[in-house]
Amino acid sequence: MHTNMQKQAPLLQNEQKRICLTFDDGPDLQYTPKILDILDAYGVRSSFFCIGSQVTKFPHVLRRMVRDGHIVANHSWSHPYLTKESASSVRMQLEQTSDIIEEIVGLRPRLFRPPYGDIDDTVSAQVHSLGYDIVLWDVDSVDWSGISGPNILANVLPPLQADSILLHHCAGNVRGTVDALPYLIEVAHAMGYEFVTVDALMGNSAYQLEQR
Repeated sequence: MHTNMQKQAPLLQNEQKRICLTFDDGPDLQYTPKILDILDAYGVRSSFFCIGSQVTKFPHVLRRMVRDGHIVANHSWSHPYLTKESASSVRMQLEQTSDIIEEIVGLRPRLFRPPYGDIDDTVSAQVHSLGYDIVLWDVDSVDWSGISGPNILANVLPPLQADSILLHHCAGNVRGTVDALPYLIEVAHAMGYEFVTVDALMGNSAYQLEQR
């Protein structure tokens, strides 16, 4: 499930089929660099929804994401269920994360993914009032559960369609994603898909234009 987007009209024969790889919960030192290496090898640009507390630990990995041409976005400070948080806590989760990202790479994210996809009308209104666009997904790899590469591919490839946003993770027990990613990219390319960043798919800026 993803918001702020509408499905496009049926594709004509020669139209591009665009999809987005997204990675949550990083950066880390175990799997994020391996994923960045694979993306670089295939010339694929992706979108990383980063946790603020992780960014403070591994700022050099965040810098590499930007240097390699990827989008860095906001995934909260400590990955809570936002619908259980107060309004002030929701604001802190978003703004503290964007503050540290901006401090490190000079870019303030405009795109936000709620942890667990946990969102309701109240939280959504708060998020939008702070100037963020919410990005969810429609294809879930379920890689966070520690499943193998073949199982990840079985979750991702059958439901793939134009304008899909794929949910993966770049931290945690996600060895399966590292194993599956090269094959996923190759098969998607063979199926005629082009990988783009989320902002390109949405037709909107990935960053807030007015830096604070």
